[in-house]
Amino acid sequence: MAKAPDDENLTPEELEEEQEELEDLTAALKQAKRKPRHFAIIANGNEILSLLMKKKPLRPAVVKGERREEGGKQIYEGICQGISGSTLEFRFEGGLPKFKPNRLRKFIAESTGLMLKPEFKTLPDS
Repeated sequence: MAKAPDDENLTPEELEEEQEELEDLTAALKQAKRKPRHFAIIANGNEILSLLMKKKPLRPAVVKGERREEGGKQIYEGICQGISGSTLEFRFEGGLPKFKPNRLRKFIAESTGLMLKPEFKTLPDS
């Protein structure tokens, strides 16, 4: 869904759809500062390909479809919430990702223009 746009290869319809998706991610990140949001990050090794966020848990079919579309190898899921100012805490299910928080910060800045500071933690086992 939301990724850094590559405007040269998109039709006008695809460009408009991409912009709507980016606005959705921007809104979800802003909302996550106040209330928890479920997220999924699609990655290929150390490279972040896509970030999905919703109020309710993401459906596995949607996440797998996004991974297939983006050509990603890993899916990292969990809950994100603001902890202070522009800091967002990403709590991951099943272990931390291979990439560093700074890489996610750059992805968010390039995709949405928001300057946020992500922090990584693992969710406690239920």
